[in-house]
Amino acid sequence: MKFIMLATGLSTNTRLAVVIGLIIFAVLFFKLIVGFIKFCLRHPIIFLVLLFGGGLGLIFNLFLGGIVIAAVIVGGIAFWLLSEFDGFN
Repeated sequence: MKFIMLATGLSTNTRLAVVIGLIIFAVLFFKLIVGFIKFCLRHPIIFLVLLFGGGLGLIFNLFLGGIVIAAVIVGGIAFWLLSEFDGFN
């Protein structure tokens, strides 16, 4: 509910920057899921070793963190390009 209230107070350019960041996150997240499925099917021995050793979750979380960082950076760049940082003096 707070997100909806926050979104109503945002300017058009800010909404655009947030949407760009969310789109980048969604695209990269689905690419990560597809990549992990392909990895599991191509390398079953390595997949099982990582699965039983706990490394698969660690690797997935590291990649997911990288995706979040990339989405925030792209959204921030879009925010900057749309000159939304000018109002925060």
